[in-house]
Amino acid sequence: MLNIVVFNWNYSKFLKKLLSEMQAITNHPEIRILICDDGSTDCSLDIVRNFISEFNTKNVFIFESKNPNLGRKKPYQGQLESLNKVMDSKFFSTSDHYWLMDADDYYYFSTLNTKFLDTIKEKKICFTKIKNITNDGIESDMIIKRPIFENNTLFPSISVTSSIIVSGEFLLSNKKYIFDDRFDDVWLDSRLNMLACLLKKEEVKYIDKYIFRLIHNSNDSSKMPFSRILKKQISAHDYFRFIHNNKFMLNPRMCFLTILSKCFHAYNRLSK
Repeated sequence: MLNIVVFNWNYSKFLKKLLSEMQAITNHPEIRILICDDGSTDCSLDIVRNFISEFNTKNVFIFESKNPNLGRKKPYQGQLESLNKVMDSKFFSTSDHYWLMDADDYYYFSTLNTKFLDTIKEKKICFTKIKNITNDGIESDMIIKRPIFENNTLFPSISVTSSIIVSGEFLLSNKKYIFDDRFDDVWLDSRLNMLACLLKKEEVKYIDKYIFRLIHNSNDSSKMPFSRILKKQISAHDYFRFIHNNKFMLNPRMCFLTILSKCFHAYNRLSK
């Protein structure tokens, strides 16, 4: 079974596009759609419920937050909490696969076929290609500069959440690493990309299919302040070393980040 896990928070204007593409897989016997809503205060849940009703959909299920979310201090925790709910639910199985998808992305689900489903069943984690689309409709490929296994002393270039398809077995075996809350601003996609480095090469596959990623103000990393970019690099460094039992990485970039990390954490301790 392929479970498509959709993370949503106030993305009603994007969710319509994703669901329109999902019409092709409504009531598919081998596909389940799990909508994880992180306390949206817009009309997102109404859109999903109307979709279920309109198409008499039996394979779409909603994970709804009990309380409205007016904004998290640590936004990355929303995805982690939603995935944890899925793993604690009746829809989780180590023999299933989970395609993690943000509500502001989409895929041409009409192209899903038996060959695609058989391909992912053989792997613990798969990555699709990514095509960014701007508000003006301009498309560009998002290039993965450092794939998994290219450099074992440096964390890989991160493939975005919606390009990741992961096995239940992989999620369960890495649960303590995935949900460790000591690493600020290390998002779910970063954690899964780095944890994939612990696998064997034959357990990972890059698929020649495109996920379409809509670029807007909320997810446009090109507008991220340099201070946050630096902090994210330090956090990624810390997490990558953590899953490798704090092994020292003999890589110029990692050595530099190790020094920065020590200075950053020392400063934080002194300022408390």
